[in-house]
Amino acid sequence: MPDLQPGSAATFLFAQRAERLLRSGEHARALAAYRRLYEAIGDRDRGTLLHYGRCLAWAGELEAASERFREAVVQEPGFLEAHVDLAGVLWRLGEFGRSLAHARAAVHLAPHHARAVRMLGLVLLQLRRLEESELQLRRALALDPQLAAARQDLACCLLLSGRLAEGWSEFARRWDDPARARRPPFFEAELEWQGPSQSLRGQRLLVYAEPGRGDVLQALRYLPRLQRLGAEPVCAVPTALVPLVEASFPGVECLAPDRDLQADLHAALFDLPGRFGTTLQDIPSPEGYLRAPQDRLAAWAQRLAPWRGRFKLGIAWAGAPGHPNDRNRSLALGSLQPLLGLPGVQGFSLQVGAAGRWSDVDADAAGLVDLTAGWRDVADSAAMLRQLDLVVTVDTAAAHLAGALGVPAWVLLPPNADARWLLDREDSPWYASLRLFRRGFGETREQQVGRVAARLAQAVSSRG
Repeated sequence: MPDLQPGSAATFLFAQRAERLLRSGEHARALAAYRRLYEAIGDRDRGTLLHYGRCLAWAGELEAASERFREAVVQEPGFLEAHVDLAGVLWRLGEFGRSLAHARAAVHLAPHHARAVRMLGLVLLQLRRLEESELQLRRALALDPQLAAARQDLACCLLLSGRLAEGWSEFARRWDDPARARRPPFFEAELEWQGPSQSLRGQRLLVYAEPGRGDVLQALRYLPRLQRLGAEPVCAVPTALVPLVEASFPGVECLAPDRDLQADLHAALFDLPGRFGTTLQDIPSPEGYLRAPQDRLAAWAQRLAPWRGRFKLGIAWAGAPGHPNDRNRSLALGSLQPLLGLPGVQGFSLQVGAAGRWSDVDADAAGLVDLTAGWRDVADSAAMLRQLDLVVTVDTAAAHLAGALGVPAWVLLPPNADARWLLDREDSPWYASLRLFRRGFGETREQQVGRVAARLAQAVSSRG
């Protein structure tokens, strides 16, 4: 490769190659190229700053991404795209006020730019200013009806406000954007079940999951309703869920590598709430609907027998690191020490996978017993949860699993919690056994955990 110098023809060609990589979705290679342009070559071109920031954001390096976008707007205060992208990174870092300022700056620069208007609507949504958010998101869609991101943000806004019928309708449009939602290979449009007006009597209906284990666990509650309509449901869910699903719903079979199951119709699992016209008043089975296999329950009762008499507390402190809201929803394990240090309490780790930056202390040092190596699949997780007195978790699959089992759980939510948790409630219409502890804007994680610790101390004391 020729020696690259700032402003040279060779550097220009290298930058063009980096941009092609980014546009083709080869983010890892594009990141390496832009890192070289910026750090080794010293290229501070507006395109390099913007695209390097986007690559860093894709890689989850949000602080570095925000620095590049900030550098771009300092260099060129009227740089619309940099303001938009900076706003999009800042709310993910919990800097909601600054995010709003840059979103407003972008709309001031280009009042009819659909992507800028959508970003303003999204940031207002994160701030829970729902009326303003809905106005901007609808304006973005009026400017560009094909802007799928704005439509999904609008769905979240409507669901968050409790307007479920409107929200499900917009949410069903997620399939319009293959980059955000992709149908399975077996999908055929004419075989997609349209709802109760279409008979299911004697039909084998294949319901298929989308990414997000919590979403899958939440929507499984609709399988008995399909059975009552005369369907023979077949489930396409992650392999780790198969034993739990089949134990919970007699008559339901799941796809597996060694099974050749045929179906007459199919439906996306998380389209079922909308297909059934679910409202806040008729959510199915909030008291619980999953059942761990009896042999697993017996085995895990034996595993936890040494802690009989102790208050057994399950802890999950971090979600998937790639989730857009992970920086706001996850907690450092060390911050949960006020819970784990209470007399009579024995903590158990429910954390699956690497928690990265959030595992700031070793689980053993925190006083946690970690038995998750014994989880062969989610049926084991479920059986272990059933032995616990309480689960304390951030907004991740552990919350859904506990709620679907009817296990008491306290969920620590960020200020911009997911739409399913609605606004200002301490309870959830989806799960009767859950209690929600919301962190307010401006409240620290330590203050939030302190409220939980005080409530837990009361619970342990009252048990005697």
